[in-house]
Amino acid sequence: MIPESSLTGSDEKRSLVGSSASQSENNSKDTFDNNTTSYKSLESTRNKTKSSKQPSSSSSSSSSSVKFIEISKAQEAGHAIAITPDGTAYSFCSPSSKSCNNELGQLGRKGDIHAKLPVVLFNANGKSDPRSNAANDNAKPKAKMAHVDAGGFANSGHSALLDANGYLHLSGCDRWQQLGLGSSHGGSSGYTWENGRLWQEEFRPNGFVVDLLKALDGNLGGGGSVHGKSEDMSRRYIRDVALGGDHPVVLSSNSKDVVTFGKGGEGQLGLTTKPWVSAPMRSKALSSKTSDIAAVCAFRNCSLTLDERGNVKGTAGKCSMNLKGIRRGLEYCVKRAREGGLIQE
Repeated sequence: MIPESSLTGSDEKRSLVGSSASQSENNSKDTFDNNTTSYKSLESTRNKTKSSKQPSSSSSSSSSSVKFIEISKAQEAGHAIAITPDGTAYSFCSPSSKSCNNELGQLGRKGDIHAKLPVVLFNANGKSDPRSNAANDNAKPKAKMAHVDAGGFANSGHSALLDANGYLHLSGCDRWQQLGLGSSHGGSSGYTWENGRLWQEEFRPNGFVVDLLKALDGNLGGGGSVHGKSEDMSRRYIRDVALGGDHPVVLSSNSKDVVTFGKGGEGQLGLTTKPWVSAPMRSKALSSKTSDIAAVCAFRNCSLTLDERGNVKGTAGKCSMNLKGIRRGLEYCVKRAREGGLIQE
């Protein structure tokens, strides 16, 4: 259980009490909620803010010319994470979103939420990279990013980056330990929130997931192969990552092991039990001992794996295909995986 005392004080306006749970209970089951949408080789367009706070002319004019090769948009949380051709990660609130506010740090930086600005990365010493300052539109993160994903419920967005060296970075809501900043050995009970905050406003490296994947398969670490691209170092540990409502799903580059963490009460982690929250663990229901897994999907309280042709291979949680939202989420996920070269055309 999460101590309610950590939700009080000057940051009470950011309180997450009941946010994820109420979203899960109150939203229509026929509404498409949390799947992320990715696009390849698209030119970003100018954002039109719907809030009373208008972006400055300088940030608006500079951000409108940014070109992205990959964009992931959280349909319910309303934020987007994108990558430029030089590997710089940007974030912004979708112009059409009514829920995106960055109160829980899902943009991974501060500043105008409607402007396309670079995210903030933290190095191993926990210090902000000075070349990644959201106040400076020309700032460049130290590590080049290769893949992105955005997810979360309307009041609990979170974001993921996979850098060119194969490491995972996460930001945003951490109420359900969905940023995984605790080891599998320590378990969920030993989890510590930095400064008592249940969110992270900058992208934090998650070494625990990579350590677990390497422990599961000692052969990991070479170039990940994605349809013949054997030198793709961004896939050397992690082949794919997808963010659900309050949980991430991570596929190992061996195409066999799937690691999940975060909220698990609906069975979405695919573990032998349904823990309220969980540290990074191998998912028994989603992992495979024989045939390869090509990609993973996550939306709301559902987790899925896909084979090389984009067919559903494994499921965990509330994944009824009779629900319009789940079907639509699967369509978007297959599209993302195909565009990313994870499944066959």
